[in-house]
Order: sequence, then C-alpha cells, then structure tokens
Amino acid sequence: MNIGVVSPFLPHEVADHLDAASRAKLPAIRGVPAPSVTALVRGWLRRGHQVSVFCLDPSVATIQDLHGAALSIHVIPKRRARYYMLDFYRTECQLVREAVRRDPPDVISAQWTREHAWAALQCGIPTAVTCHDTPWRYTWISKNWWMIYHLAVAWRVIRKAERLVCVSPYTARHIQNYFRPKGRVDVVPNGLMPEVFARGERRLQQAGSRPDSFNLCSVGGWGKIKNINTLLKAFEVVRHRHPSVRLALFGSELGRGEAAEQWACRRRLHEGVVFKGSTAYEKVLNFLEAEADLMVHPSLVEANPLVLMEAMACGVPVVAGRDSGGVPWTLEEGRSGYLCDVRDERALAKTMLEAVEHADRNRALVRRAWDTAKRRFNQEQAVNANEAILRQLLTAESRTPKQERV
Repeated sequence: MNIGVVSPFLPHEVADHLDAASRAKLPAIRGVPAPSVTALVRGWLRRGHQVSVFCLDPSVATIQDLHGAALSIHVIPKRRARYYMLDFYRTECQLVREAVRRDPPDVISAQWTREHAWAALQCGIPTAVTCHDTPWRYTWISKNWWMIYHLAVAWRVIRKAERLVCVSPYTARHIQNYFRPKGRVDVVPNGLMPEVFARGERRLQQAGSRPDSFNLCSVGGWGKIKNINTLLKAFEVVRHRHPSVRLALFGSELGRGEAAEQWACRRRLHEGVVFKGSTAYEKVLNFLEAEADLMVHPSLVEANPLVLMEAMACGVPVVAGRDSGGVPWTLEEGRSGYLCDVRDERALAKTMLEAVEHADRNRALVRRAWDTAKRRFNQEQAVNANEAILRQLLTAESRTPKQERV
C-alpha cells in the first residue's frame, strides 16, 4: 500500500530513511514534533509500505521535497494566522492538493481535526481522520479566539470525514455527542515506539539504586488548559514540607524569563522550580529516564495524553486529573497512576505529597503502569489497527462504482 500521511511532522525523526541530499535540507526545516505519527510512519515503513508525508510548516518559504527509498516527505509552507484565518487555509489546502497530485497515495491518514485534515479531505482520496482532542471542551475551557476558530475547522472536518479514528473512548463519545459524524468512528489509542519502553525497562532494573533526592516534572505549556499555575501553587505546599524537592517544567512559555516564570516570580512561587521551556523530545525522555521521580500533569482535559504514556513507559509514577477527559482511562482509573482534582491546589498538593512520601507504593504502581502501557499503547497495536482501517477504506473505494465516488 502507498499510504499518505497528512499531519504535523518532524522530518528529523526519520532522517535515517532519507537520502543524503534530503538530510542536508533538514537544518533549514523546523518541523512540528508528533511522536505518535512518527511511530505510525516508522511502523508502516518497517512493514514494506510506501509512505508519503505531507506537512505544513511555517519555517519554509517554498515546498521542500525530501526522499528516501520508501519514504517521501513534502514540507509545505504555512502562512501566519492573520492570513490563513481570513480564507480558511485556502492557500495551504491548494498546496497540499498539488503535492498530493504529484505524489498520489492510495489512501490517506490525516491527523488532528484542523488544517491538515481539512486539506486532506479535499484531495479526493479515501481518508481516515484521527481525532486527538475534544474541540468543544477545549474551546469551552480556553475561551480564546484561536480555539473558537479551530472549533469551526473541526466541525467541517468531522462532518465531512467518511471515517474517524479517536484515540480514546472519551474522545469518541465527545465527537459522537457533539458533532454527529456521518462516518464510522473507531477507537485506536496512540502508540509509543519500543525505544521508549526500553528506557523504562532499564530504569526498572535499577530500582532501589536511586538517591534520596526527589525531582518532580511536568510537560505541557502555559495557559488555562494545561493548568500549570495550579501546579505551582501546589508545589509550594509540597516544598514547605520537603524543601529539597525540585520541579522541572518543560514546554511552551515555561522557560527562563517566559510567562510561567514571570507569573511565579510575582507571587513568590518560583523557589525550587527549574523553568526549562521548550525542549527537544529526546532530552525530555532522557530526563524522564535518568532524573524524574514523579510526573505531575495538571491538565484540565486530554484525550489520550502522550506525556502520561511516555512517563509510564519510562518508569515514572504520575499524578493527573481524575476528571480530565481521557486521563482516567489512560491511567486505568487510578490503577496505573495517582488521580485527583487538579483544579484544587490543596487536593493536588495532598496527592503529590502522598506520591513523594510513599516510595514503596510508587514501585508497585510504576511496574503496573509500565506493563499496562506496553500492552495498550505500543507501536505495533497502533500500526496494526490504523493499517486495518486504511485497508477497509481502500477496499470500500475499489467496490464503489466510479460514477458514485465523491
């Protein structure tokens, strides 16, 4: 099968599948990290499929075509918001359609219900759209113009799609209840590559040899949805009882001098906090494997959060929201992690203290979480399930009389 992937993408993560001339172009391309999509692409390549990736990227001025033996990547310019919001991504959609015509796949996997999926659905090729979030709830919580605009995009995408893939049962319920899609809806969780689980395996083998210092971390971004401000308030309570505890923050606007640190400094909540900011994916995984003792994810809503799956796979206990969408399902309703009310700083602090002070429970929890993640969120199951859906689409297309096709 020749599989098209229309999605945010980081070409650097598949550089080993590209020829020398294409690898030479990578330093000029910023890319957008999408680890779950990388896992799918690598899995399909390993199975012998041809894969064509089409990704929008504001860092390029002209289309950049990258090639390998079985992989092609087309990095397509993306305009600034003030331009694409006026014409509903018309230019971007046209460029994607042209790139698809030059390198036509048999079937398309479009990721997220935004501009990539909207462009993919206009290509006239059987397409499955993967829903990684719950647009109505994200918009309700954030209440900003950007989310409202993309709620409209999501509405068009979901209503037009002939096949939807949701990354958790919670996401599927949301999509069905609020958007009434016309096509079939399947649930396929995200998958992590074996290398991530290998980190946790190494860590589990070294259990008991770590020092007494305790490092907390959180990976997300600044804003209402990720709820880092509540974490900072709760951390101050934890630090009052355990002054040596440290909190490392990774993500957008969580760096030195950025929004989170400015907010924390004004409220004297910055002591013991290391503001690391936007950090390369591999470096975050390195921190999880070698330094983190607890992952705290105070996000108010998630679908099937990669950050929690990665912590589980790396052998790090996690604290997250019991009412945060797909989080409880990801953590087996608390059997694979600590759940609490992350809107309440006192409840969050209490749960963090419980995790800090009960190392024996953490060891059992981590072992179960690693086993659970390896069984439920591995690359192979994600590749298998998504491939089966794409084959079904292709088979249905081949049975449809030409004159009836859209």
